[in-house]
Amino acid sequence: MSIRRISAIVLLMFTLGTTAAATAVPSPVQAETIAQNQQPNRPAGKEGGLFDKLNLSADQKQKMQAVRDRYKDQVSQRMQAVRQARQELETMMSGTTANASQMRDKHRQIMGLRQQLEEVQFESTLSMREVLTPEQRSQLSQVMQQRRDAGKTRRQNAPKPQ
Repeated sequence: MSIRRISAIVLLMFTLGTTAAATAVPSPVQAETIAQNQQPNRPAGKEGGLFDKLNLSADQKQKMQAVRDRYKDQVSQRMQAVRQARQELETMMSGTTANASQMRDKHRQIMGLRQQLEEVQFESTLSMREVLTPEQRSQLSQVMQQRRDAGKTRRQNAPKPQ
């Protein structure tokens, strides 16, 4: 399974509950990234949400919440580190004091931080996957494909920058 798919699954699963500390990380996989990209105060299992679509039992919901809680701080910290490093790079790029070598080093740092984030997200996905039945895993895959397709459609229909 590709890193993008795994990241997307992790991110989707994290959207099931409230994650006030996290915001989206701008990256090439942002459209497929869902974990920790949660609206504040959104209840888990909201009407029409993923819990409903997967028909999670009360026990499964509780286990999913426990997994989310276990990884939430790690994901949030890594996302913050990526955001901060990206801001530093943007400042370097717009300024006149940093040279190309320093900017390359900062870019490499960002790539490493993103890798760390993806690794934590992958581990949380594996933990959440254990909670799902084979049928629910299949349903999740279908929902993810629908969301990817919808994202592609939105990107294709978005106004082009001039």
